[in-house]
Amino acid sequence: MLFTQIDHVGVAVEDLDGALALYAGTFGFGVAHRETIDGQGVEAVLLDVGDHHVELLRPLGPDTPVGRFLATRGPGLHHVA
Repeated sequence: MLFTQIDHVGVAVEDLDGALALYAGTFGFGVAHRETIDGQGVEAVLLDVGDHHVELLRPLGPDTPVGRFLATRGPGLHHVA
């Protein structure tokens, strides 16, 4: 399979409002959408970066996929889609 485009990168964060201040306030990325996704155990903010996006992901608890990711790897790049 040949990939021709990246839609978004997901970034795991512990402090969603702090990360939002950095990405939106400092870098100037626009907020496209914010929601809680209970089924995935995250609160997510989708930021516009030109034709692409950065998705900030804060776990709703420690026993969620993103919560376990943060516990073992710390904040940072979680996925590319």
